[in-house]
Amino acid sequence: MNQKHVKKAFIIDDDEAINFVTKKLLANFDKDCEVTTFSKPMEALEKLKEILTASQPLPDVLLLDINMPKMNGFEFLQKMREEGLSKKIQVIMYTSSVNPDDKKQSAGYDNVIGYMEKPFSAQAYGKILEMTYNR
Repeated sequence: MNQKHVKKAFIIDDDEAINFVTKKLLANFDKDCEVTTFSKPMEALEKLKEILTASQPLPDVLLLDINMPKMNGFEFLQKMREEGLSKKIQVIMYTSSVNPDDKKQSAGYDNVIGYMEKPFSAQAYGKILEMTYNR
């Protein structure tokens, strides 16, 4: 049986501690998953454009925080749309926000496939797989 797993994931969150913990937990669930973290959304956007230009494999999924300085998660999603990346990359909003308006706004983006609240839990990897592959 061919088991699904996330081959490549990006975590975009301004909190480096969250990035570190989430990356470690993802590695515990799937040692073959290549996880790259970004604390600055613009750096993540530049990396995505670089990968696309080089015709390299894009991440299977992005875990994207909402509340970040300089560029929040929604601004990042808008930039993805402007760069033509939104049709190519699935996003899971990964946030501490419990604001129902944030969840509603997230649903307005075609490439947002889910909304998860921090902190990352043992069930989270299963949810990521379910959201990524059961669309």
